[in-house]
Amino acid sequence: MTRFRRAVPLAVVAALFPLAACGGGGSTPASPGEGLRPTARTAAAGVDDVEGAKASPQCAAQVKTLRMYAVGNLNDVAKSGKAYMEKTHPGLTVEIVATAPNYVALVQQLSADRSAHQQVDVAVAGFDVLPVFADQLGAQELSPRLLRASYDQRMVPLGQVGGRQVGIPQQVSTLTLAYNLDILEKAGVDPKTLTTTDGVIAAADKIKASGQDVQPIDIPTGQQFGQWVLNTLASSKGAPIQDEAGRPRLNSPQALEAARFLAKVGTYGPQSDDPTNQGLLRFGIRKQTAMTMVTVAALAGGLKFIQDQGAQGFRAGAVPFPTLPGGKQAPVAGGNALTVLSTDQCQKEMATELVVSLLAPDVLAASTESLSYLPVDSAELTLLEPFYRQYPQLLPFNDLIPSLVAPPSWGGARGGELPTALSDQVVRIMTGADVDKTLVAAQAEAETLTR
Repeated sequence: MTRFRRAVPLAVVAALFPLAACGGGGSTPASPGEGLRPTARTAAAGVDDVEGAKASPQCAAQVKTLRMYAVGNLNDVAKSGKAYMEKTHPGLTVEIVATAPNYVALVQQLSADRSAHQQVDVAVAGFDVLPVFADQLGAQELSPRLLRASYDQRMVPLGQVGGRQVGIPQQVSTLTLAYNLDILEKAGVDPKTLTTTDGVIAAADKIKASGQDVQPIDIPTGQQFGQWVLNTLASSKGAPIQDEAGRPRLNSPQALEAARFLAKVGTYGPQSDDPTNQGLLRFGIRKQTAMTMVTVAALAGGLKFIQDQGAQGFRAGAVPFPTLPGGKQAPVAGGNALTVLSTDQCQKEMATELVVSLLAPDVLAASTESLSYLPVDSAELTLLEPFYRQYPQLLPFNDLIPSLVAPPSWGGARGGELPTALSDQVVRIMTGADVDKTLVAAQAEAETLTR
């Protein structure tokens, strides 16, 4: 366990322990102004020994400009590929457009720029908006031969739409439950009991009765986390909120059980909206909450900062987000994939080389050292051995990789609105609305938006 110093400016903590970093339910990362630097060190990119990934000499000579779109806080990752490509292909310019604050805004930007006949070659796509890239933005199919032998094939399905590989997963995260061990111990709570929602409620009741004047639990719902947590809970009993045919499934017994847990959580006190500026402030600085929901991607910077504080503050720990009683870990993934949008053959070849350069193990490792995404490459994992020796608390989350579940990717003309709409329904449930009626309304709304 490590300690979290109390008197630290929020801006500093938000940069080091970003609760929403490249999140999942709606693939909405934290603000790029919060200091997230996914490649804090210089990283070596390249495509050596990758079959079919290098552009032909003819295309390399012909293409003079590549244009890549990313969200603001992935700008440094893109720069690694830019440096490699421009060094390897003298005369080539790689333009990086990284002004969009999140993946939804990036889709809107891409749509507008394509309509204006702007060149678009490579883009970062949140998992849940991949269907838009496949069906509306012209994402090209990518051959598995492009992947290094060390790439973790268990990640590949996260980049598929309708059986087509339209993206290569680059950064993957899941939800976790962070806790203040000092508060838990005073209440007689063993963190090992936090594996199920029943265990969490029992712990919350003990904390409430312990006289410590602290809110037992806080589950932030903003930035589309509401959908993510509801889906993660329902998934643990085998019924994610999107069925195999792509239809909404919010009227299942599993969704109802998940919603009732969230309703109970809401009775312990006001739940945060913004995961960072509210949730983190209450948990990490004001000590107002004993447990809070975070993402795996939030832990690396936080643990580094916490360890630097020595004996001051409180001991902090984290466990995989709990399952419903009788369930098993089937965490819904968050994160993004790299896509190729070029249609010209030579532009496509060069764009593909850029994508593969960004999947170089050293680039991936540099990203994970800054934001603790799950590793997507075994060579990356080898490079991270010193990192995991420094932060062994992160290793258990890597064991979740075999059980990852793809996030929902809602179809329909208005499917992109659904993550926010469902998160709003979760807020209603957590603020006292009738659970059954609200889920009925959520199912109806989901069916309308995905028509």
